[in-house]
Amino acid sequence: MLAAGCLLRWPCSLQTDRANFRPMSQFVLVVHGAGEPRRRGRSVFWEPLLGDALGPAYRVRAPRMPDPEDPDDRAWRECIARQILEADHPVLVGHSFGASTLLRFVAQAEPQPAFRGLFLIATPFWGKDFPDFALTAEHLRRLQSISPLFFYQSADDPIVGLTHFEKYQKSLPHAVFRLLDGRGHEFDQESFPELVTDIRSVTGPEVA
Repeated sequence: MLAAGCLLRWPCSLQTDRANFRPMSQFVLVVHGAGEPRRRGRSVFWEPLLGDALGPAYRVRAPRMPDPEDPDDRAWRECIARQILEADHPVLVGHSFGASTLLRFVAQAEPQPAFRGLFLIATPFWGKDFPDFALTAEHLRRLQSISPLFFYQSADDPIVGLTHFEKYQKSLPHAVFRLLDGRGHEFDQESFPELVTDIRSVTGPEVA
């Protein structure tokens, strides 16, 4: 594990001007949660869930993360880094452990990678009992500049309760928070219109 406050070093070429960027195909990276990811057909279910709704102008990838039954924070962040290095200004989406790992990755990276938006679903707010996963005060300070940043939470989530969502509201008040109902923890649904709409809102008309 990286020590608390350790920063991941990034090539400076990733720090590009978001306002002037016009992608030919918008890359969307989805980081699934802990445990063997659910599938639709041969793909991790997030790929068809978002890919079908967003359409051909978007390229959605949800790779199976390393050893998902016993996830290692560093191994997952290294996998995220490799995926982002292959894309320009990706949209970043995370669910559950994948969401908290993605948030920690962005908080630690130096310089912070350029991306179009960060969308986090059912995100645990790790406390002091989980120092390898928790955000430090310095991480939270650095995250104040991250935008656009979205959090999604289902009120009936039995695993990551509403208190986690409320802690993020207090710690990152500049973010957009969407409290939904009837989605449980897995958000295993036929569609996710709120997320699709928000992704479209940050990628702009050039991807429509």
